[in-house]
Amino acid sequence: MSGPTGAGGPLLAGKLTVPPVPPSLVPRPRLQHQLDAVRTTPVTVVAAGAGYGKSTLLAAWARHAGMPVAWVTLERSEDDPARFWTYVATALAGSAPDVAGPALRALTVPSVDPLDVAVPELLNGFAARDEPTVLVLDDLHEVTDARVAEGLEFLLDHLPPALRVVLASRTEPPIGLARLRARGRLAELVAADLRFTAREARALLTSVVHGGPGDPGPEPAALAGLLARTEGWAAGLVLGALTLRDRARGRAVPHGPPGLRSAVDYLIVEVLAGQAPDRRELLLRSAPLDRLCGPLCDAVLDRAGSGAILAGLERDGVFVTAVDGAGRWYRVHPLFRAALRRELDDPAGVARVRHRAALWFWEQGLVEEAIRARLDAGDSAGAADWLVRSTGTFLATARVGVFAELGNRLDPAVVADSVPLLLSLAWAAGVTGRLDRVPELLDRAAEQVRAGRHGAGFPGFAGPVGAIAALRAVYGTTAEASPEVALDTAREAVAAETDPELPGWVVARVALGGALLTAGRQAEALAELDAAWQAPAASALPVFSRLEVAGLLAWCLVQPGDGDPDPDRDARAERLLRSTRADAAALEAHLGDAAAAALALLHAAAAVLDRRAGRLGSARARSDRAAVLVGVQAHPAVAVLVLVSAAETALAADDPTAALGFLDRAREAQLSAPPAPVLDRQVAAVEARAGRRAATRVRPALLEPLTEREVSVLRALRGPLSQREVGAALHLSINTVKSYTRSLYRKLDVGSRREAVERGRALGLC
Repeated sequence: MSGPTGAGGPLLAGKLTVPPVPPSLVPRPRLQHQLDAVRTTPVTVVAAGAGYGKSTLLAAWARHAGMPVAWVTLERSEDDPARFWTYVATALAGSAPDVAGPALRALTVPSVDPLDVAVPELLNGFAARDEPTVLVLDDLHEVTDARVAEGLEFLLDHLPPALRVVLASRTEPPIGLARLRARGRLAELVAADLRFTAREARALLTSVVHGGPGDPGPEPAALAGLLARTEGWAAGLVLGALTLRDRARGRAVPHGPPGLRSAVDYLIVEVLAGQAPDRRELLLRSAPLDRLCGPLCDAVLDRAGSGAILAGLERDGVFVTAVDGAGRWYRVHPLFRAALRRELDDPAGVARVRHRAALWFWEQGLVEEAIRARLDAGDSAGAADWLVRSTGTFLATARVGVFAELGNRLDPAVVADSVPLLLSLAWAAGVTGRLDRVPELLDRAAEQVRAGRHGAGFPGFAGPVGAIAALRAVYGTTAEASPEVALDTAREAVAAETDPELPGWVVARVALGGALLTAGRQAEALAELDAAWQAPAASALPVFSRLEVAGLLAWCLVQPGDGDPDPDRDARAERLLRSTRADAAALEAHLGDAAAAALALLHAAAAVLDRRAGRLGSARARSDRAAVLVGVQAHPAVAVLVLVSAAETALAADDPTAALGFLDRAREAQLSAPPAPVLDRQVAAVEARAGRRAATRVRPALLEPLTEREVSVLRALRGPLSQREVGAALHLSINTVKSYTRSLYRKLDVGSRREAVERGRALGLC
């Protein structure tokens, strides 16, 4: 029932299908011609209120566009970056599977922001193509998450010629349209454009009321009156046409000319009342549901034959539209559904329908839809139960962001009473980068455990105490905390996790090893990481997690500590890298930059060994790759270690300019890392060796201009603000700032913040 499966789990096929056009479709060449501007204009926005025919117009145009059209109908469930971009990439896969594939694979890693890998993959892939593709995002107003808007804005700012985007929304999308207008990169259709002309209105009324060939259509006076009252509003014209049709067929309708009443009253009095009893019952009782299909309605309403009724309503143009090519799923027009829900004054009945729908979705394996329906029914406790039971499903299908969003909708009192749920939500918040939520969730879980109300704990851990401590050590330690705080928390996790057969045993020791390594206590860190790697549970970990452990261990092995490199430890590191090489290569080929957390330290450790052996070419390649990966995803302390090592390799290759660029990035990462004197000493030592002057080089003028947003970011980088503070000043997330920074570095042909500012000043940009 769910259609294709994308990187984010089951996808509803109807959302990825160009909607069917109604039988009463009226050709509107003037608007079709305006939409043809996509051939020369990167972005087109169709913005008007409900009932203006936006989707119908675009669906008709898409069928004759003369180029591939990727369509996504958005709903509130796409109000999550990973889910949103999964639908976008899946839609684009129809015409460009080679481009969408890498993006979809990157989206399976929940801890990597889509803006860091998936969106650049799409942009780079289409930049290498010649054949244009049009992406249509319908009902964009349903998506309100600022992170989605930021990502979409970044996409539109950097659209390559082979990708065109059409946005349909009830309101003007908050994505920097003013910049696009000023740059001549935007075409717009608004309500005034979508209003029906007299000729179009006559054709529509003729199609709905009469429909026969050669039919003269409605009387001129009736047409003129209806057009004046509706002001060319498509839904109003259809409503009036239905009344004229009923009158022509002799059915009694309310007195007065059509279109005078409000649309909602009109729909109930004249449209719903004119339907057969079985149609009225189905429409009214199913009004609480976002979308309908025959089996769902049969189960929810305890009846049979719903599929045939839905097909008949769609065939007769009664504001019911098929949303997939198979005619299996339907959607009631928002205006009509609002009228039906107002008419259905039965809160208990509404809750009952949603409960039954939740059970039907659950039985069909549509877990997310089932939990949403249960939440809509007001059953927060039941939704919480299903959410906890489905934790593994959300993890396996890379929908951790959706898991967190559903958890945020739960009644706080229900969440506070469930240790398993609190731990699951803390884990989801940590994995998706919402670290500010982790401490509070873990504190609540700890309170429940101390009160003896700890439930089932957390999968893979011996008990809730170890899970709480491990999650706190990995995700819940603030940048301001001293190194001893992380060490104490990790030691608490180690003390609680006593079964080496469980993954929690490995996680606890890796957390402690990482904390010790950051504190500069390499020998102690090595003992913990070695124990974690040798544990029985380590071999059963997913390959991504196993490579994370291997990377930390390899890095620890190649660190000289206070003395010279240890040949025995280097040899062990070489063996470890050889034993994981095939898995690492396969993972990198599959996920690309999205494998950052698993591969960065493996590349960095290999670079150290190559540098010591005099293989500077290989060392530069591996250290540069590690530096790219920590820019995608890494704990700030790990990023500092890798970037300082990359600077050392650049110095060994006599490239002080590159070394200073890496050190600039290391200083930036330190702003988000817990205080660590050992990191300060390492950065300072390499800076002293690199000197404070970088070699200058003549660069040609920019071949690709900066966008206005990139210039804004560049100007903000002149001062002392961190990237996070730059984001706050520009109302952008940290990941969006990082994406714009990478883009302007590429365009300016520089490798560091300092170089970017110097280059910008030389060009008069800042």
